[in-house]
Amino acid sequence: MKQALRILGRIIQIPYMVWAFIWFIVLMLGAALWAIPVYAVLGSKGQKIIFLAYKVWARCWFLLCGIWVVVENRKYIMAAEPAIIAANHSSHIDVLNGALASPLMVRALVKLELKKIPVLGYMFQTSSVFVDRSSAESRRRSVERLQRTLTAGFSLFLFPEGTRNRSSKALTPFHDGAFRIAILSQRPIVPLVVLGATKVMPMKGISLRPGRIRCRYLPAIPTKGMKDSDLHALKEQVYGLMEAELLREQGELYA
Repeated sequence: MKQALRILGRIIQIPYMVWAFIWFIVLMLGAALWAIPVYAVLGSKGQKIIFLAYKVWARCWFLLCGIWVVVENRKYIMAAEPAIIAANHSSHIDVLNGALASPLMVRALVKLELKKIPVLGYMFQTSSVFVDRSSAESRRRSVERLQRTLTAGFSLFLFPEGTRNRSSKALTPFHDGAFRIAILSQRPIVPLVVLGATKVMPMKGISLRPGRIRCRYLPAIPTKGMKDSDLHALKEQVYGLMEAELLREQGELYA
């Protein structure tokens, strides 16, 4: 009986994945047709309009796929703006649920490789800062640009793990970038814990299933008065808070 149910599940999965893929492309192109002309005319001044289009794209696609994204404790980021949003990264769809969880005035730090993806790469360019992780000079320039972004009133969205977590642990080690920027700018860090994304879209293979994703903000961590010597302690503090929340809510996923 269990074997028969697994086979039936795989059969149903095929049209569901086709459905999800088609609507992803259709909605992405719709968002692009709105965002690209706005960016061409207004540039960064059209940020709110552009990012709103991305939020609509993400919300519509999730609903069409039977995925419900809930944002919890949004008050923490609203009270801290502009701030650095530090989120865990465990699924391919974290970019979309991150867009739904973020305020309108936000820019993300993304890897340079995404710029090469047709249409999607240009859309990232309208709301993101690219970084070539293999280049120290690129990392330095991205930090400078992110500082200017904060000064302009935008929050920053980063994955401090640097890439998707493929391990059996709740989190992989954090990079210094997000915390260095927070200390340099003296802006708070607001941890964002994403729960349920790996069940909706597991890291292994290419699969998608209906489900519920919770994006939970934790209280902001102030950085005023901190210096470079505080970077390690700040990083460990954020890591510990996020790890504890992940283990408490979905500890069965980790070895």
